[in-house]
Amino acid sequence: MQNTIVHLGYHKTATTWLQKQVFPRATSHDYVPRKTVQDAFIAPSGMHFCPDAARQVLSLNGRNRPVLLSEENLSGYIHNGGLHGFLAPEMARRIKAVFPEARIVIFIRNQFDICRASYAQYVSGGGTWGAKRYFETARYVRGALTRPWKAPVFEFEHFEYDRLVAHYDALFGADRVHVYPYEWLQDRASLIARMEDDLGLSLEDLPPEGSRANRSLGAAGLTAMRAVNLFTRQSVVNKDRIVDLPGGQVLRHGAKWLIGRVPVINRRPARLSQPLQRRIAEHYPQSNRRLMALRDLPLDDLGYPV
Repeated sequence: MQNTIVHLGYHKTATTWLQKQVFPRATSHDYVPRKTVQDAFIAPSGMHFCPDAARQVLSLNGRNRPVLLSEENLSGYIHNGGLHGFLAPEMARRIKAVFPEARIVIFIRNQFDICRASYAQYVSGGGTWGAKRYFETARYVRGALTRPWKAPVFEFEHFEYDRLVAHYDALFGADRVHVYPYEWLQDRASLIARMEDDLGLSLEDLPPEGSRANRSLGAAGLTAMRAVNLFTRQSVVNKDRIVDLPGGQVLRHGAKWLIGRVPVINRRPARLSQPLQRRIAEHYPQSNRRLMALRDLPLDDLGYPV
């Protein structure tokens, strides 16, 4: 299908806002719900993917407009390192098999902020570990649990954006792979206009200013949520628990809603420790410089470690 748009994420780059406020307003494309995209591309296990079956799930026959897909897990899940980096290349192969001429959209974010947001999301999703253990799990476990291909955990390599961009460039051509820094959302109207021009996308109107989904909890709010999360085993894998209460998931969601509405415990934003910030500052410069060689992006001006 000509002019198909596939948005891959990353996680924590305004994907929910794009999926709820922007992409459904498309008049040039049929926006496909996330669940349908997951069923078509991610749900089939490793050796069971069939392009024809994916086309059927996506209901491509009989459409009068090209489709627009948005699913951040196509770039890999943040809390397991994208299954040790194996998932994203396979998703790229599957997308190429179904939409060989697709336009690929990748949103990135400076690694200081996206790592912090990943930890906040981990706690919001049920996590109980402190940031040090979340980011450096191998130092706290033994045996097979230290091997990320046996027990996947957060991996800093997941946010080496140049590798994913280069992989899609090789499959689709650099002219069809569009990379947008999350930081450009400070001027939403300009970014949306750029996307419309790049992608052949038309929207019926612009999303309202100030609309935002998935607000992060503050430092004290995250601490409170870690305590609440001890009473349910969901929804992240790597965590501790005291007991798995019946209805614990409902309790977690209710507590998150309540904690998020107490200004005093969310006033101070959560920040990573100085050692973790140094780790990030040391890990990503080479990757970001490689990305700047692939794309004319002012990453140094946007706070990316270079």
